Amino acid sequence: MPKLIEHQIPNFNGFGASILAQQTRGRIKRHRLPGDRMQARALLHDHCPLTPGVYGWLDDRNQLCYVGKSKSLRKRLLSYFSKTPVDKKAARIRQHSQKLVWEPISNELLALIREQELIYRWRPEFNTQGQPTKRQPAFICIGGGMAPNAFFTRRLTDKSELSFGPIAGTGRLRSAVETINQCFQLRDCPDKIKFKFNNQLTLFENPITAQCIRFELGTCPAPCAAQCSSRTYQANVDHARQFILGKDRSILTRLDQQMQKASGSQSFEKAAILRDHISNLNWLDRRMSALRNAQESYNGVLPIEARKNREAWLFLKGGQLIGSTVAPDTEERAIATIKRLTEVSLAEKPIPENLMEMNLQLILIAWFRKHPQLKNSLIPFGDAVDICEKRLDGGFLKTA
Repeated sequence: MPKLIEHQIPNFNGFGASILAQQTRGRIKRHRLPGDRMQARALLHDHCPLTPGVYGWLDDRNQLCYVGKSKSLRKRLLSYFSKTPVDKKAARIRQHSQKLVWEPISNELLALIREQELIYRWRPEFNTQGQPTKRQPAFICIGGGMAPNAFFTRRLTDKSELSFGPIAGTGRLRSAVETINQCFQLRDCPDKIKFKFNNQLTLFENPITAQCIRFELGTCPAPCAAQCSSRTYQANVDHARQFILGKDRSILTRLDQQMQKASGSQSFEKAAILRDHISNLNWLDRRMSALRNAQESYNGVLPIEARKNREAWLFLKGGQLIGSTVAPDTEERAIATIKRLTEVSLAEKPIPENLMEMNLQLILIAWFRKHPQLKNSLIPFGDAVDICEKRLDGGFLKTA
């Protein structure tokens, strides 16, 4: 994936580079806003297309203050100039801006992708989602030395032995991480705590007490106080890993049985805690299932409409968008595409490196969930190479 991180520029000179092939995007149009609402509507009727695309509002410093996307640019922008604004935020954006800029895109999915690129690059003040400092997805990881545990992180580090994500909904993810540690009996204390297992030989017997109440509550085996063996603790870690990987969901049945028993004995507070644990684990299981499905299923070339009756190819690997090109219609493009497809097919599944890559993966997962028939359009990398080679052999490609 090309690096798209750029520092904000004082003067706006265009949206900039994209992971999307140029043939999917139309020419950028920029217009100064008339002071009169009806004149602005007339301008949009005359110049703005009814196609999907992205748009931006420019303030008096010529900076992007808001970026949006729509499946119909004209209809969306006209809504800003209706007699009654769509919402208060739309009214504030309009009052704050002096110019409009838009870029037609051949497809609504591509418009979503382009919007995410622009928000990440320009960080407009009125956009609340997709920025590096706001509402970031995160990862659930397992790691932490002698006594690994589950933890929440926004950025992957060497501490992570296993990482799963990205997952949207960071507040709920934090709760799910706490539930994992409690239900699978993993510690949640800082890594700086010294851990000692009861199978480790010592020269002197010095009694150690557990450093938190979780040992007494039965939700932690107290590796800080040599109350369990390393083998027992590692088994807990393995069970947690198996649940996150979707290979063992028996914990949900056990928790449900415990909840029913607590409720039957009128231990309603305990039953409520167990209910919350079940809810958190079910939520995490659904998120992880969608992510695993994307990583396993969304691998190949997704053909998608480009402009002027052309076709673009999106390269998907592990549910991530890692490149795009125009469907090969010349010898030069066919040769370059074969080389790129071969590289992509042999590469390992990538891990998102920044917020934009995380959000693009989540966008693709959501789009395939909304349009499940699209999965049938995916072309395996090997088949896409065959298509290129057949076109070369056919001799009908232009050489220009």
